[in-house]
Amino acid sequence: MLLKKDIIYENYIFIFINICKNGIIINILIIQEAYMSANIKKFTIAAVFVAIAYVLSFVKLLHLPFGGSITLFSMLFISLPSYFFGIKYGLMASISYSLLQLIVDPYIVHPVQLILDYIIGFSCFGLAGLFGKNEKNFMLGFIIVCCIRFLSSSISGYVFFKEYAPEGWNPIVYTVVYNGSYIFTECILSLIVISVEPVRKMINNFKREYQ
Repeated sequence: MLLKKDIIYENYIFIFINICKNGIIINILIIQEAYMSANIKKFTIAAVFVAIAYVLSFVKLLHLPFGGSITLFSMLFISLPSYFFGIKYGLMASISYSLLQLIVDPYIVHPVQLILDYIIGFSCFGLAGLFGKNEKNFMLGFIIVCCIRFLSSSISGYVFFKEYAPEGWNPIVYTVVYNGSYIFTECILSLIVISVEPVRKMINNFKREYQ
């Protein structure tokens, strides 16, 4: 006889499998469209950026005292396909990235938490190029998607992990500090890097070459 806890766990697995399945279907449709539009090169390059961002997500520049860690610009790399090629390729890349994170290193306590931390938290970076095609608008878009990830992660943190707040801390303050410290620190560092003249020129030259 299955216990209630076992049934809930099985439901989580079922939801997890269906989210992965739907995500894969979405990516197949986008990939199919890319092939039909003869943009295989863009698709391939976007896939390379997914791989680079995924590897860099495991390279921790700094572990922060409140929790969380700053990666080697993984958020920036998963945002670049949207800037280079547009929203279609940006979402393809970011959804693929979110599925990789979800499949390889999942931490799931509830289906809503899964959506907030993985699906929204990573897929939002595919929208970084939504606000324009020049570098200043991309920087604005990057800031906005970092804010979306912060809000998504903070809501998840408060609802599902507030019991981890240190004694004497307000759970809202703790989840804001926890998520804001690593998300916005990496966001600021990424903006500094892409503002450096050689890096800025390299990014813009790459964009012009593959437009």
